[in-house]
This record gives sequence, C-alpha cells and structure tokens, in this order.
Amino acid sequence: MRVRAAGRAGGGRLKGGALVVGGAVLFLLGLFGVVTGTGLAGLVGMRVETFGLIDCADKQVKGGTVWHCYGESEAQQRANAAERKRVADETLRVHVDGMPAPARIGRTRISFADHDGRNDPETITATQLTEGGRWFAHSSTIVGYGMVPLLLGAGTAAWGGYRLREAGRRGAEGS
Repeated sequence: MRVRAAGRAGGGRLKGGALVVGGAVLFLLGLFGVVTGTGLAGLVGMRVETFGLIDCADKQVKGGTVWHCYGESEAQQRANAAERKRVADETLRVHVDGMPAPARIGRTRISFADHDGRNDPETITATQLTEGGRWFAHSSTIVGYGMVPLLLGAGTAAWGGYRLREAGRRGAEGS
C-alpha cells in the first residue's frame, strides 16, 4: 500500500508541476499581449511610436471584413514631405532635366488598429515587437486577446500548485 501511495504522490507531483509550468507559459504569453496592447511595452525596451496621417481601408476576406491601416511616423512624415518637395522642385525644371521620378512615400502597416469603419483615427500609437517586424496598435482588441491566455494561465498554474500541495500532503501521510 505504501508503494502505491508513493507512486500516486509522485504522479500527482509530476502532473501538478506540468500544470504549473504550462500555466506559467500561458500567463507570460497573455501578459505579453496585454503589455503590447496597453502600450507598456516601451517600459520593457520595445519600440513604441505614434503614427499620424492614418489611412484605413476595409478588405473583404472569407470570414468577413478586415481593416488594413497605414500611417506615417514623425520621421516618415518629415522624409515624405522632403520627398514631395524634391519632386515639386524637379517638376519646375521638367523642360530642362526631363520628368522627375515619382515620389517614394514610406508608410507603415499597423495591425489591430481600433477603427469605427467611418472615420480614420487622427493618430495611432503602436509597438514593434521585433526590429523590422510588424507594428501592433495599442488597442482593446489586443488586450482582450491577451487576457484569455493570461487568465487561463493563472488558473492552470493555481490548479497545478493545488495538485502539488495535495500530492505532497498525500506523500507525507503515506510515510
């Protein structure tokens, strides 16, 4: 009987430990989503910028409508203004130098921007997760998506802790 009780306690510890580790991973994943969606990502060293001149357009996909929003950071706005000025200046000399190359306007795609479907927002603040990666808007959508694994992870880790404690109690009683 003691061998069986010790075996059950060992199995309970293993399952409880796996639940704690899995819950912690889910919790961290959710926390990452919440931090990104709320804009606190700048505190942990991620790049956060505010974009202006926002232009959103809907795109029909199989499941419904998706909004694609593009904006310009302050640096892009300055560079784009300089590029437009360059093209305008060269256009004045078109009879001498020929037709100027078209302006190269840089814009950034921003995912999960809160958009009402009628009016484009004035500005959007977004976080870039990796250098050269996608920009994610600080929005309630991302916070909502992050809360699901955050709460599931916290619950799973708590359940795993309970199982570990119970397995430890059973192991102590069997000794």
